[in-house]
Amino acid sequence: MTCFENKKRCCFILILTIILLISFCSIGFSSTFKTGFPAPTFNLKTIEGDYFNLKDQLEKQKLLILYFYSQDNDDSLTGVKKLVEYFEDHIIQEKYEVFLINTQEKLQEKDIELMKGYLSDNKIPFPIILDNQKKVSGLYNIDTLPTAIFLDNNLVVKRVYPGLISKQQTLMFQYVSYLLASEKKEIPKKEKKEVVEEPDVCTCIKKPSF
Repeated sequence: MTCFENKKRCCFILILTIILLISFCSIGFSSTFKTGFPAPTFNLKTIEGDYFNLKDQLEKQKLLILYFYSQDNDDSLTGVKKLVEYFEDHIIQEKYEVFLINTQEKLQEKDIELMKGYLSDNKIPFPIILDNQKKVSGLYNIDTLPTAIFLDNNLVVKRVYPGLISKQQTLMFQYVSYLLASEKKEIPKKEKKEVVEEPDVCTCIKKPSF
């Protein structure tokens, strides 16, 4: 076997090894996020300038909802409004927390101010976490917006609902209702005042009889 053939063989083995390592790493990476397993933890900046660390939520809440969305995605904004409407219309007997994870890239200060205005105008009570480099989106394999991910109090992934599809939304809210034992709020009925009919007063004056 010539020296050239040896080099060729070594190069082939090296390339094959690299391919196997890349495959192994990709499998290991994709396995970091699976239903029934602990969610990948992260630490990101919020819209208010603070930092949110998922580990801090461990055993604090009954249910966590991580809602991946983008401000420039119409389905995302519709989904956020539906979440707000749901929690306004239902009685939640257990604790819950919703975190909106914004995946919009190249955010500037004016974009953040517009986002704050949108929150205020639409009375959205959920905090916003900024994932403008899509590091967390990559960890959670997000390829559809919006995507809702449910975690229990041990930060284990319970459910994943990608996309704004009516069927998916219905299933998502059914799951919330079941897990939180939520009930539809009853609109208080206006009590009807009973009208008391006053007896007729006779205005006739009888003439005295002589």
